[in-house]
Amino acid sequence: MKKLVHQKDKCLKCAGCVGVCPKMALDMYGLDLQIDHEKCIRCGLCTRTCPVGALSMQEVNNA
Repeated sequence: MKKLVHQKDKCLKCAGCVGVCPKMALDMYGLDLQIDHEKCIRCGLCTRTCPVGALSMQEVNNA
């Protein structure tokens, strides 16, 4: 299963990803991006919107 991963060190904190999420799974709290993994449908819109590649979909093990 894939999961949205945020690389904080790359993030510009522009919040562009927040506005494109169709399920409102992303939000900015101050300068921190918060991901609600329960709401995320892994559509990839946010990953394509990020100008610096701070968001990516990565395979995770559910062990």
